[in-house]
Amino acid sequence: MALSTVIIRRSLSTITKSTKIGIIGLGQVGSAVANNLLRSGYALCGVHDIMPQALEGLPSHVPRLSSPRAVGEVSEVAVTALPTPRSVKAVMTGPDGLLAGLQRDSIWIEHSTTDYEQTISFAAQAQEKGAFALEAPVTGGMALLRHGRMTILVGGDEHVLKTCLPVLKQCGEKIIHLGPMGTATITKIVSNMLASTNTVAMGEALMIAKRSGVDLKSYFEAIRFSAGNSFVWETEAPLVFNGTYDPDFTLGLQCKDMNLGYELARKFQLPLELHSLVEQIYNRARLKYGDNAGSSMPPKLTEDLLDERLQTDGFDDWTYTVKNVEGSLVVIHKKKNEK
Repeated sequence: MALSTVIIRRSLSTITKSTKIGIIGLGQVGSAVANNLLRSGYALCGVHDIMPQALEGLPSHVPRLSSPRAVGEVSEVAVTALPTPRSVKAVMTGPDGLLAGLQRDSIWIEHSTTDYEQTISFAAQAQEKGAFALEAPVTGGMALLRHGRMTILVGGDEHVLKTCLPVLKQCGEKIIHLGPMGTATITKIVSNMLASTNTVAMGEALMIAKRSGVDLKSYFEAIRFSAGNSFVWETEAPLVFNGTYDPDFTLGLQCKDMNLGYELARKFQLPLELHSLVEQIYNRARLKYGDNAGSSMPPKLTEDLLDERLQTDGFDDWTYTVKNVEGSLVVIHKKKNEK
């Protein structure tokens, strides 16, 4: 399916704090989006999740609705944040799906990292109902999303993007328009593929230091200020050091994204040698540690194989934020609860 260019001929209503916003999927991304909007004074007209416990962290005044369709029927902006292409399809289709409830001139914002062709298809179906669509996957880490500092990759019509900026800015400090529907999802998938490759390389590099007797903390600092540095090195090596291996993202989801990358390579007929190897390493980690283990677990495969631990003192209360410095993303290391 070709990347979609949707021509917008109708006017769009300005989004204000009284605009009725509904959210479907209250996992880590959806709940963070909901809380950011509520904290900024926006109105949530309804939420839905197949797991009732996912809604427990929201204020009691936010309506819990029985289906995606019910959310669509009351929303001027309907947001989805779902874990897999299968879950997106389940939410969007059928008599109780979001597409059945979307209202004319409403907007569907898709935060899920999913199958780009599926997103294009659902956007076209939304347009047939007289609604608008925007894909807006987020990247940068959950800690940033909770503070409204994520990078948001956007695909879709530029006029729809401009209309949605007040909502998107509650979660994103950097918003990048990639082009038509599909382009943002492809970019997000490739970003996660690159992060996975960096994670595997990081684990091997850390083990070289450990086995050769180089102090891990000094080694970490040296690489941070060298040509070998990366966002993954800055933000995930500390998670190996403190033994959590958990960047608020799971092995199961990372393996899903790696497989989406494989499907892109197959569709566009190109070799994927390095990423294919990394995907199998991730699959091995998922089978050993489980779908819900943190996505920084692959280095532990080497730790377990060699019976050599990479944990070191000084990272138990570590966290990070980022700053946009002259157009570059800079990681700022800090302690938890440090302002």
